[in-house]
Amino acid sequence: MKRRNFLMSGPIAALFPWLPRAMGAEAPQAAATSREAPAALAPAQHRREGTPQSPITNRWGIARYTKLDLEETCIFRGREGAAYNHHPQMLFDQGRLYASWSNGIIHEDQPGQRMLFAVSEDDGKTWSKESQITPPPIEKTSTYTAEGIRSHDGKLIAYYGHYGYADRALYWNGLPNGACIRDYRGSADEWAHKDTFAAVRMSDDGGRTWGEPIRNIEKFVPNLRPFPTRSGRLIIPGNITYPYTDDPAGIEGWKRAGLPRLPNWVVDDPEGFHKGCFFRHDIRNYCEASFFQTDDGVLHMMQRLDRIAPYPSDGLLGVTESSDNGETWSEPMLTSYTDCGCRFQFGRLPDGRFFGLTCPNPRSDRTPLVLATSRDGVVFDQHYEVGGIPGMTPHIPGHYRNGVYGYSSCDIANGKMYIIYSRNKEDIYFSRLDLSALA
Repeated sequence: MKRRNFLMSGPIAALFPWLPRAMGAEAPQAAATSREAPAALAPAQHRREGTPQSPITNRWGIARYTKLDLEETCIFRGREGAAYNHHPQMLFDQGRLYASWSNGIIHEDQPGQRMLFAVSEDDGKTWSKESQITPPPIEKTSTYTAEGIRSHDGKLIAYYGHYGYADRALYWNGLPNGACIRDYRGSADEWAHKDTFAAVRMSDDGGRTWGEPIRNIEKFVPNLRPFPTRSGRLIIPGNITYPYTDDPAGIEGWKRAGLPRLPNWVVDDPEGFHKGCFFRHDIRNYCEASFFQTDDGVLHMMQRLDRIAPYPSDGLLGVTESSDNGETWSEPMLTSYTDCGCRFQFGRLPDGRFFGLTCPNPRSDRTPLVLATSRDGVVFDQHYEVGGIPGMTPHIPGHYRNGVYGYSSCDIANGKMYIIYSRNKEDIYFSRLDLSALA
């Protein structure tokens, strides 16, 4: 017993911090605002062994698998001064395709990042020169994130998020220190980001000009543009919060909703979801959500899961569900739907089948890109490979240059699925799927 206690604490435990847990000991509870301490362990029902399970699955590796040969077109190729390109989304409206994405100088989520878009009038065969949607920076560290365009009543509505960087999170040269997001994770008072909000701009001339910015959701950077529920209510998926509105234009009246047990001060942006999951005592980060609604009215908000050391990656998606049209959400559940750690999109095809557009190989560089379909919204076991390039070498140096089919998104119209994705976070690509090819 004395030997076991010696191993549980003292110099041996200091050298090998994983040893006490490996021998069955509980880790001490960390102070809620400590910058140095790891996240405190959750109550047993929220740990890995007790995480509620969802029946949603894609049966990866044993599902019926069909390879489709889709032609791809490069919409935008990264270049010096505009090397980072990511977060793409697609809209079909009145015979035109609108591709939008985040564009940065060289690295991901740094000051100077903006929202660009390009237009195709020939079903994606050729694309216009890129144009900017976001307004000029409102301060020296302004960082904009593109979250897509939707149409309503003859107008285009572009959605984007904004945050700046606090002085404490900047190097001497004015560039952000990414480690601060980790360092401040356990503090409700110290933040790397500041002035986080979502906003829209509208165009009534097909994107030739854009109106004044409308700041409409505070402390929030969306993951995707708003999508409607069966009632017409709009939900804009974030990471851990999912605001909703009954304004059909999707501009006003947004109300906050999200995971249970979040602190009142929660900010849902690329820093804030880490803090939110810390204060929920989660052992994984929940982020980059997308939902579909089954015939019983239940909303299924699928979630990317990011590992928190020392826990290994799940290699799976999570899900939180709502039975009241998005006003409240369940505790997250662990699905058996495999994933490599990449943004995705779920929805419904015109024939009534549900779909997930994801990169489901858990040990891949975001490839292949697979459209999985389901008759019941539970078992997604008809798989169609819509992109299968095994790997690509980046042509521009930069941080985190990876992902053959990064952050895929789509729009459906005229019997086609229009698909967009980033490649190595430096180029934006497009492909088109005729839905008649799906058995």
